[in-house]
Amino acid sequence: MAEITLQHITKTFGGVKALEDVSLSFSPGEIHAVIGENGAGKSTVMKILGGLYPADDGEITVNGVKQEINSVADAQKLGINIVYQELNLMPDLTVAENIFLHQLPGKCGLVDKATMNTKAQELLDKMHVAIQATTPASQLTVSQQQMVEIANALSMDGDTIILDEPTAALNIQEVDTLYDIVRNLKSQGKTVIYISHRLKEIFDLSDRISVLRDGHFIQTVNTKDITQDGLVALMVGRTIDQSRKADTSSVGDTVLDVSNLTKNGLFQDISFTLKKGEILGFAGLMGCGKEEIAKSLYGLIQPDAGKAILDGKTILDVANGVNDIASPSAAIGHGIGYVTEDRKNAGIFASMSVRENLTASILKTLSSLGIISAEKEQALLDKYTKSMNMKYATPAQPISGLSGGNQQKFVLSRALATDCHVLILLEPTRGIDVGAKSEIYDLLKELAQNGMAILMVSSELAELIANCHRLAVIFQGRQTGLLQQKDFDQELIMQCATGNKTFGMGGNDHE
Repeated sequence: MAEITLQHITKTFGGVKALEDVSLSFSPGEIHAVIGENGAGKSTVMKILGGLYPADDGEITVNGVKQEINSVADAQKLGINIVYQELNLMPDLTVAENIFLHQLPGKCGLVDKATMNTKAQELLDKMHVAIQATTPASQLTVSQQQMVEIANALSMDGDTIILDEPTAALNIQEVDTLYDIVRNLKSQGKTVIYISHRLKEIFDLSDRISVLRDGHFIQTVNTKDITQDGLVALMVGRTIDQSRKADTSSVGDTVLDVSNLTKNGLFQDISFTLKKGEILGFAGLMGCGKEEIAKSLYGLIQPDAGKAILDGKTILDVANGVNDIASPSAAIGHGIGYVTEDRKNAGIFASMSVRENLTASILKTLSSLGIISAEKEQALLDKYTKSMNMKYATPAQPISGLSGGNQQKFVLSRALATDCHVLILLEPTRGIDVGAKSEIYDLLKELAQNGMAILMVSSELAELIANCHRLAVIFQGRQTGLLQQKDFDQELIMQCATGNKTFGMGGNDHE
């Protein structure tokens, strides 16, 4: 078992200090959370400990012995393994091959696939993960990929495992499974370093919490000795009101009326209204169909039945051959904006500048005779930089260099730049820190108060309860709940989300 100490660690990128004089210690048999806003430096610390980056200054000791960690291999030899937030499986390889990619079992100079598959399946079964070891990685869901990444780290049987946002893509049952895995590692005397923006997980699991802010170490506390509000104050250096509740005074007339929306195999007979100035939330377990319902209103999925009326005009009537929102560009033309749940792969254009990312959806409106007006582009960037409080170095900076929170603001700004009056948001704060979340929530509140009709899909119940005026609940593609704000209750929502109850659907609510 390993006692790890980092002393006076400093790291600079391009003249910007990502870390300055950071000292941390991790003990055997503890779950130690490292938290902070995006850009606080926590991922940089972990990448230094995991051998991905060298420190510019400072030292690392393992069991009192100073160590030089100059590569991932160096870290792994010391029993330090890391599971990154960004998934990196090889899609053309099987699950077993991905798990044992760096330690393939061999026989007579050849890979012993039978042994590899058996060992991988034993590990997955021990984790209580329903994945076949011989499945190609390309066939896995995002949450299954995350579990395979964790299995890869566990297969190395080190003393220290670093988990960076491990539950970002997991559903409720998978989160429970991860909890069991983490607690089992602790019971074996291993060290678990846990990074998450979800404060509930921090308080559920951790023994100690270390807080970083702006590249500096702030404080290490025993989890039992601090409140959530106190922890947030340490993270952001200010107080954030977490007792948020949506103001219903802005809600007006119906803007969007959807009835009997159906996509065979995904969802069936979904009906709801969305009002001006309202934030309508969609809740449900992963795979329930809530994301697909939203995508069908933006031309990403073609429904098999149903009707939608926008501003009094029928834009979808499958029975009569009407589909005026058959593509994203058509939906944009009707004033519907959209923010994807997959910021990395479908939200940002990683190699393009922040300015290009903002204007990508409206180039026609910024151009004349095929030439884009740089002046108009810059004016738009200036407008949203101010209104969204976006932080970046220059307009030409690649968006990949921004924090997750700032990237999300650009994706949201791009949707708003289309002059939409209906906004569809999928997982609007996935992978961003508590400070950036608060800013996004404030922006959504302001948009609603100014008359925007917002449909929000989220896997975080606390987020939906805090920001929505009404909630639709989906279970296995069917609507089991439609809750008014006065009825918001986590237990009731979960009963609807697991099919144990219907509520607010007309007639008698029942279990």
